[in-house]
Amino acid sequence: MRLHVGLCLQDAHGWHASNVVDSPLCDSIPHHRHFHDAILPASNSQQGDAAAMLASKSENSARSPVRSATGTHHLTLAVFAFGASCATSTVARAAEETIYAAPDSSLVMGLGYIRLKGNELVYSAAGNRISHLIWETDAPVLTTGFKAELVDNWTISASAAIGFSGDSHMEDYDWTEPWGFDRGDWSHRSIHTHTDLDRYINLDIAAGRDFVINDAAAINLHGGFKYTDVKWTAFGGSFTYSVDGFRDTTFHLPDGERGISYEQQYPGVFLGVEAITKFGNWTLSGLLRGGLSVDASDVDNHWHRKVLFKEEFSALLFVSVGAKAIYQVTDRVSFFFAGNFDKYFREIAEATEYDRSTSSPRVDVGKDVAGMDLYAFTLSTGFKFKF
Repeated sequence: MRLHVGLCLQDAHGWHASNVVDSPLCDSIPHHRHFHDAILPASNSQQGDAAAMLASKSENSARSPVRSATGTHHLTLAVFAFGASCATSTVARAAEETIYAAPDSSLVMGLGYIRLKGNELVYSAAGNRISHLIWETDAPVLTTGFKAELVDNWTISASAAIGFSGDSHMEDYDWTEPWGFDRGDWSHRSIHTHTDLDRYINLDIAAGRDFVINDAAAINLHGGFKYTDVKWTAFGGSFTYSVDGFRDTTFHLPDGERGISYEQQYPGVFLGVEAITKFGNWTLSGLLRGGLSVDASDVDNHWHRKVLFKEEFSALLFVSVGAKAIYQVTDRVSFFFAGNFDKYFREIAEATEYDRSTSSPRVDVGKDVAGMDLYAFTLSTGFKFKF
């Protein structure tokens, strides 16, 4: 900010004498009447004291009274202009550089793509893998999230990803004696190109605190709860079985005939860290979370055989990694592009088998015979709204 001051002086008997403001040489300088323009007449004693003070000042200064007033005025204006400039610059710089000064809330909405892969495994009492079902999906996904910045840099956030029916695929492999248990030695296989993603839901809620590194960067430490639920159903399929010999029998089932339904559920708790940096209109962030899924479970329903399997896992590790780039369009609206990866690591648990082919279902329990894992990779883009 620049402050331009114009000053024109002529010989005068006082700062507000008429020849200062009424002179034709000063017409270009506007004069606004102030409350101190009307000066009350001084008493005789006051006039005498003033005369004495002026006389004393004249003895100690080589300047005339009018020139002394002029110098004082220039000094006052210079100090005022410098102070105003510093104050304005400081406020402007603080408003421009400090990005975590005022708490706010934001809502994000996006659409994208998700890649899912779930594994279901069965082991023999000897520890050999005897069955492996591989469930895969490429599908559209809806993402949404909310974050509120509270007092003292505390935050609360929540996000959700919901998958829709896309392109799904399932393959089922079995290993039996005497053909062996290596990966390529499977004795039975079914391929189900007509597979539906019944649902995919990924939810989390977290509370944490921002730790400001500098005016353009911060780290958020947080913890929270996460829940993932995914379910598929496979229809029809092409089958290769080993009946009288190795892989000697093939057949097909109609695409509309329901074969197997499979569901995984992962409730869990986590700790995480998010790094945030800003430059210009761009904001970049990276997310890392690690946690433990408690009471995870799955359900495997074989409709043809009328057999249902349930497994419960006491503890299962998972990790989440994410990155996001946000471009600010207006003060309230931003555009974002994000990627996320969730991995639930394989764990072994006991299985309960419910045979529903009889009027009174038979129940068998096997210890450490079932395993499962899951990963989800998501890409999304959308808008962020600040309020």
